[in-house]
Amino acid sequence: MNAESLYNLFRLEVRDLATPYLWSEAEIYAYMDDAQSMFCRLYGGIADSTSAATTVTATAGAEFAAISPKILKLRHARLAADGQELKLLNFEDLQLGSSGGRDDYGQQAAFKFDNTEGPIRAIVLGMEPNSVRLVNIPQTTQTIRLIVYRMPLLTLAANATPMELEIDEQHHRHLLNWMKALAYEKQDSETYDRGKSVEFGEKFRAYCDKAKAERERSEHKYRATTYGGL
Repeated sequence: MNAESLYNLFRLEVRDLATPYLWSEAEIYAYMDDAQSMFCRLYGGIADSTSAATTVTATAGAEFAAISPKILKLRHARLAADGQELKLLNFEDLQLGSSGGRDDYGQQAAFKFDNTEGPIRAIVLGMEPNSVRLVNIPQTTQTIRLIVYRMPLLTLAANATPMELEIDEQHHRHLLNWMKALAYEKQDSETYDRGKSVEFGEKFRAYCDKAKAERERSEHKYRATTYGGL
């Protein structure tokens, strides 16, 4: 369903069909937008490898490259020109490399944290908001392609275009639980109901946990086990 259909279904389920409405159109779309965003936070985000959020420009001579604030998790990075895969590193990995230490897998870290210029080999996460540190520093401007989990790119609002939800359709109806949780928190004698707000919020979180577990199972690569002879 699209956003308009979900809007109408919300009004039907909370029996808010006659004017003057208990909840305005702007309020309901704000609840819907927040519900889609909260679903992404709890579910892990929208898998994406094609939108503008997955294209990063690495400028010649620059240590850092900006990434979209909508990105929740980087899954893969490669150079657009030749498809070369780039390592994804935490800052702690570079600290290990400079001190001769080993990472969580007992392996010697292979990258040094300096300003060496040369081909980009890795990107470092978590050093600056909405940016990644490049290793090495590029001598020419290059494009990096990402595979990510992200937040919705567009805001849902009354009369907005497009009116499409970005999460998979199978999850659309379940956004109503979070919308109701927010709606019943409205500070008004005719709408405030703490009990209902908590109830619908718990239902929503339980669904998100279930959906996330199902997604993680579907993404898990099956490995056959080979048993040796006795």
